[in-house]
Formats: sequence, C-alpha cells, structure tokens
Amino acid sequence: MSLGLSRIAVKRALIPGLVLLVGVFASPLWAQVVGEKSDRPPSEGRYLYRSVPDVPIQSGPAEMTSLSALWRERPLLLTLVFTRCAGVCSPMLRSLKAAVASVGGAGWDYRILVLSFDPRDTLSDMAELADHVGVAGDPAWIFGVASADDIARIVRATGFWFEWEAASRQYDHPAMIIGIRDGRIMRFLIGGTIAPVRLNEVIRELRGEFVPAYPLPRKVLFRCFQYDPASGRWTPDWGLLLLLLPGMATILGTIWLFRREGAHRLSAEALGSHQDAFGASDPESRR
Repeated sequence: MSLGLSRIAVKRALIPGLVLLVGVFASPLWAQVVGEKSDRPPSEGRYLYRSVPDVPIQSGPAEMTSLSALWRERPLLLTLVFTRCAGVCSPMLRSLKAAVASVGGAGWDYRILVLSFDPRDTLSDMAELADHVGVAGDPAWIFGVASADDIARIVRATGFWFEWEAASRQYDHPAMIIGIRDGRIMRFLIGGTIAPVRLNEVIRELRGEFVPAYPLPRKVLFRCFQYDPASGRWTPDWGLLLLLLPGMATILGTIWLFRREGAHRLSAEALGSHQDAFGASDPESRR
C-alpha cells in the first residue's frame, strides 16, 4: 500500500515538470529575449569594429558557405529577418532594394546577406521572400539560414535582438542593416526606410573611403556646415551665421564707436575754430 502511494506521489510530482517541459519545446524557438533588448535601437558606437563570428550558412539545397567566405570575397550588408513577419521586414527589404538600385555597385563592391533568425524558416521560405521582394536570382543578394546557436552568436556580436510575442504570434525586433568589412562591423543602418544617401555613405566606408563624420539629419537644429555624403562636399549652414554673429556685432559696434568719436572730435574742432574766428573779429574781445 505504501509502495503504491509512493508511486502515485512520484507521478504527481513528475507531471507538472513534464507539462512544463513539453510546453517549452512546443513553443517557438525562444520565448525569452534573444540578445540585449532595450527601448532604443542598438548603439552603433558600442558595437563598431567588433568582430563578426564566422558561422556556417546554407543558401541553397546544396550550397553551404560561411560568413567569413562571403566577407572575404567582398564587403557585406547583413540584415536579420523572418519570413512570417507581418511588420517591418518586407518593407525594409523593398526599401533597401530601391536604395541599392539608386546607389549601385551591388555585386561588385558589396553583397547583401539576408539571414533568418526564425528556426521555422526553411530555404524554400527564404526563396519565396526573395521572390516577394523582387530580387530572386540576383547574385548580389543571398538569402540563407543558420542554426539557432549560430544565430545567437551573431545576435550577441551585433547588438541585434528579438523576442517572441505570444499575443501577436510575431517576433518583436529592430529593423537593422549591418555593414561588414574584413569581418568587422563598420556601420549600422537602423529603421525600416533606407535612404540612398545614407546607404551611399555606408558603401563608401565599406570600400575603404574616408567618410567625414556629420550629424544625423534633423537631429541638430543649427549646424555650421552641412555635409552631403552623396557628393562629399561641405556647404555653409545657418549655424555658421549664428557663430559669426557675435564677432560681426562687435566689429560693427567698434566701427560705430570710432566713427562717433571722430564725429565728436570734428565737431569740437569746428566749434573751436568758429570761436577763434569770432573772437578775432570782435574788438571788444581784445580788451
């Protein structure tokens, strides 16, 4: 009797654990946050020049390569997406496609690697996404998958993150493009819309060109000079006028004071001459 009760007790103790275990494996890959989630996009300064882990990537049924093999051929624009995304993934890729067409050089100066972080995604899913975006068959674009562990390594190295939202059955994640040259992070592009002028700046840096630092658009109200990354030229801005205004006011004030002092001196000399002339012509003044 006691043996039977002990078996029942053991079963009752094991059932909750088994249910929890089944629930964990039945849920999508990571229910917790993968990566370091924050309320703001990843800080470029924090991850700049970090090494990107070399991981195996499958880009076709019989096409296995590695991240290092790709960036050794030419610089990469890496973006992490998932094919079931009902939000920013497809619009971002379409925006990137338009910006790439505007800037040019894709396939020669750089390639674009689109990697899925969702373990449910297959090569067939990625091929459908490429077709949906309109870049299927374009050698400049690579759509691939990697193992969960390797994706986690890339996430940790780049500042990317994603979190499963049970209510929407979607992953929450930033829209992010990572510029990679010689295995290191060179620049970030954050947001669902990729401006050609911003992409051009990243491409120039991936080529090894010097790109001067300048404030982000609409982030600073007044600037001394405005830099155009498309042409590489500097032009004066309103901030320069504000910077010169105090000096100009000082110079003009000094000129005005000197002119006023000169006018007073001339007036005094003219008055003295007039008095001398008046005194010389008055006989009474001689007495």
